[in-house]
Amino acid sequence: MAMSRRSAVLSASGVLVMLVALVSGAFVAFFGARAAGDAHSGDLSVSPIVFPAAEGFIRAAHDHPAHQRLRCERCHVGATDSTRAADVLAPREENCGSCHDDLMDRRLASAERCGYCHEGYGTGEGARGESAVRLPDRPQPRIHFSHQVHARNGVRCLACHARVDQEGDVPGARHLPTMESCHRCHGGPSPTAPSACATCHVALPDGRVRSHFPEGNLDPPAWLMDMNHDPDFLVRHRWVGADNGEACASCHEENDCSDCHDGRIRPGNRVHPNDYLTIHPQMARRDDHQCTSCHSTQSFCLECHARLGISSISAPDVRSPSRYHPPPSVWLRGPVLHGREARRSMTTCTSCHTENDCVGCHGVSGIGSGISPHPPGFRANCGRLLRSNDRACRSCHGDTAALAAICR
Repeated sequence: MAMSRRSAVLSASGVLVMLVALVSGAFVAFFGARAAGDAHSGDLSVSPIVFPAAEGFIRAAHDHPAHQRLRCERCHVGATDSTRAADVLAPREENCGSCHDDLMDRRLASAERCGYCHEGYGTGEGARGESAVRLPDRPQPRIHFSHQVHARNGVRCLACHARVDQEGDVPGARHLPTMESCHRCHGGPSPTAPSACATCHVALPDGRVRSHFPEGNLDPPAWLMDMNHDPDFLVRHRWVGADNGEACASCHEENDCSDCHDGRIRPGNRVHPNDYLTIHPQMARRDDHQCTSCHSTQSFCLECHARLGISSISAPDVRSPSRYHPPPSVWLRGPVLHGREARRSMTTCTSCHTENDCVGCHGVSGIGSGISPHPPGFRANCGRLLRSNDRACRSCHGDTAALAAICR
């Protein structure tokens, strides 16, 4: 009875179990396969996002001398005519039977005879606890691929399935090509095959590559224009985006940038603490260079302050009644802190103020309030400064010809 049930399972499956290594996207390009390196050496694991984990494959010793003498199509019938990544190209029972017929007598089924090729046979994991060949559990690959197109263009199997003929019991999808190996034809400065990402990758209705899946995110590898989304990418992405904006747009839309850069969302604890909006003025004054490694004071800071009403250029209906600077008795008179801060970092001042804000006080009578910004003894050196850049002098003094008679 147990043997009958085993036979039923074998018949139902047609011994059509999955050899993940030889099904679907044979020459696929996929992200996250491995770090840069030779596709013919090292770790040949594939992306679990492009190829979700599968079970129920056949163990096949591709390095067996008898197997090495066979053409790939001898066992993987229909591979050269396959046009979809979802096509199952694992060997069928009749393909193996011509050589292994002596092992297919179901009356002599045992873990030793059946379990060598059929992984899991003999473990008692059948429907009623008996040993049985497990049916393949194969999620559909997230890739577009045609073996037929590659075969007709003369691409040999081993060109992409590197070293598979030297493998013993191939574990899963280990020998599928990496994205780097596909990029040799589909990428680079002079591609010899279609190079659009959506040629191979699953796309969204708007044409962008789908990058978010239940198993995780589909991220670029490190060797591809330094676009790997590691923790450092939060800082590095501005240079990558400036140099390779079209590549970024393959997955991202403009909102992915503007939501962060406009302040609608925040990077979170990856960069700044949760209360950073409260403490950032002190941090900016203390370490302006670190801030400007990511942010531009003329755009990022100025636009936010203007929008929130804490800038002199804010619209009147949103301008805050509270001061950004200390009281005038300290900031303008007293220790004259604003002059010291202007000399220390004029760029910080000009992120909110224009030149007219300075000239309004420091310009000579008729232009401003006549409050001199110059230190004692300045006239002894003003002639040289006037000759090197009279534009700065003209802003407050107007007539530089008259000024030249004073500054020698």
